[in-house]
Amino acid sequence: MSTRPAPAMRRAARAAQRGMGLLEGLVAVLILSVGLLGLARFQSGLISQGTEAQGRMVAAQFADELLSTVLVDTANAACYTLPATGTCPSAAAASRATDWQTRALAALPGNDAALSTLNTGTSRFTVTLRWTGKAAQDAHTLQMTTDVR
Repeated sequence: MSTRPAPAMRRAARAAQRGMGLLEGLVAVLILSVGLLGLARFQSGLISQGTEAQGRMVAAQFADELLSTVLVDTANAACYTLPATGTCPSAAAASRATDWQTRALAALPGNDAALSTLNTGTSRFTVTLRWTGKAAQDAHTLQMTTDVR
């Protein structure tokens, strides 16, 4: 008695296994494609967050620029309010303020507003920048305040 299977049984076993390699290959390609799609989505999210961070950084730089200018020229602090209020004794200071506003609105996406106020009672100068994010279309506001004395 032989323990080897009959040739017909061997052929049936080989026929049952035929195509398994192709199926395993398709499953591997499916897993790889899902992983690559997840990686692409992750990368696009990183780019979007980087763009939003850049907008916040630009807004902070512009606010700091105007606050620093006011601190250097405290005698004309009222000239740096935007929109302009009252009379301004220095045409150069008023020109610097409007130039700053033009550059800030051009640099920020969605250029909504670039405002500044001076509270004469507390001598506090406040800069407010509002813009809309490029990627998420979210409204952002940055407000910075300093004492002008």
